[in-house]
Amino acid sequence: MIKRCIGCGVKLQFEDEMADCYAASDNQKLCKRCFMLKNYGKNFAVLKSNVDYMKILDNIKKDDLVVYISSILTLNLDYLNKFSNVLLVITKRDILPKSIKDEKIISYIKKSNKKILDVIIVSSYKKKNLDFLYDKLQLYGDGRKIYFVGLTNSGKSTLINAMINSYTSDDANLTTSNYPSTTLDIVTVNLGNLLINDTPGILLDNSIINYLDDSYIKRINSKKEIKPITFQLKGKGAISIDKILRLEYDTDYTSMTFYVSNNLIIKRASLNNNNFLGKHFFQCHLANNQDIVIEDLGFIKFTNECFVRIYYLDSISARVRENMI
Repeated sequence: MIKRCIGCGVKLQFEDEMADCYAASDNQKLCKRCFMLKNYGKNFAVLKSNVDYMKILDNIKKDDLVVYISSILTLNLDYLNKFSNVLLVITKRDILPKSIKDEKIISYIKKSNKKILDVIIVSSYKKKNLDFLYDKLQLYGDGRKIYFVGLTNSGKSTLINAMINSYTSDDANLTTSNYPSTTLDIVTVNLGNLLINDTPGILLDNSIINYLDDSYIKRINSKKEIKPITFQLKGKGAISIDKILRLEYDTDYTSMTFYVSNNLIIKRASLNNNNFLGKHFFQCHLANNQDIVIEDLGFIKFTNECFVRIYYLDSISARVRENMI
């Protein structure tokens, strides 16, 4: 019988300690990497790539139910149209201010995504809407295989663990971390009368977490509710986000609100100070009421027209969308 790690789903091997999927003995339930992540917070690089993970997703059938997981901060739905039957679950609700209404976010999503079966906003830590999600899984998953799919850092495995703890007596949780490629293969989980398949997180080569050290990754992944920081802008100027990036602007007038972790220092900067001018930049001319989303960091809300140039030290993903809130 093939033994698999109960944390990340890989087939365990017992010969090469330096290779992926190593376990010291066949009595162990976790591979070495999951053991170190769970007990010491230490991460080891893996040899698998997005090509390997996409092959796994390619095996999902047209009639299967895909529970597509996305973080509320960045709301990346790039891979959603790859699947036919999609239940969209938005995680990390607890990090956006309570004053923002769920209904507004759901309406925003449904306006541009007509094919999804339903949208559910959850908080895994506070177990918000888990019962509602469980009922929807029973409704839409009846007679279908159920797959949980999402980008790395979307909160997918954390959500499944919250459901394991809520609906089973099983103490075997999936491995979770702030690092990419935590789940490495399909992990099958029993949730009461439901059987779900957790898939590896889809990697984004230009996610900001690929270029930050461990201390910064922990800072941008704060679990505390964000207190938005707003600047009133006129003319030309610059704003810096810690040592991560520098934003330059040119506007007649706009307000700019940052929805990122409050562990980061956001402040005005001098246009004449060129100490932080990375070789990479993203620039755009924003229309009224648009956001800039920086993958795995958060989003910046603008109210009026503005020319923006964002400098950073490595290639990261930034995109423009209509105001979400």
